[in-house]
Amino acid sequence: MADTRDLWWAAGQMALTVTESNDWRNMRWTESVRRSATLLEPVWPKTYSGGPFTFALPTIALLLYAKPLVDDPKGVPVEDIMTALTPRLADPSAPSLEDTVRDGLIKLRHDLDDDSRLSSLVHQLTTYRPPLAYSSTGLELPSMEQWSGGTLMGAAVEWVHHAFTHHYLDDSSSA
Repeated sequence: MADTRDLWWAAGQMALTVTESNDWRNMRWTESVRRSATLLEPVWPKTYSGGPFTFALPTIALLLYAKPLVDDPKGVPVEDIMTALTPRLADPSAPSLEDTVRDGLIKLRHDLDDDSRLSSLVHQLTTYRPPLAYSSTGLELPSMEQWSGGTLMGAAVEWVHHAFTHHYLDDSSSA
């Protein structure tokens, strides 16, 4: 995803329905994806085609959808999103973001064991992946390509935390 056109294309693909019935959940999901893309647009990398930032769009959208911080995702302040993305910074015993998203989706009556696009997305983002330092041929990967292990959602949160802190929070504190 080399530029913001790719960001918005991905957002459009994700903004399709999350339920078969045309209910409020579809609208909330669409608004959550739109808010996520709007926040990411100014910090979206222009020169890279892959990396943890590619999982930031669905991570923020899932948070806004599964754990409504306010009635309308468009009105959620960046500070509240940052706090919700990193619950264990304030309280190490707090549930993980992955658990919070799963619990919220279940409360919204989503079956996370079915073969829906939403279930597949959650599974992709929340499945633990072991550390990776070598290619399939046994060659050591360059340090930038090595994976320390964890979930894609966790990697996205680290990237978002850094990007949002420097773009949104540092700017607002210096004004």
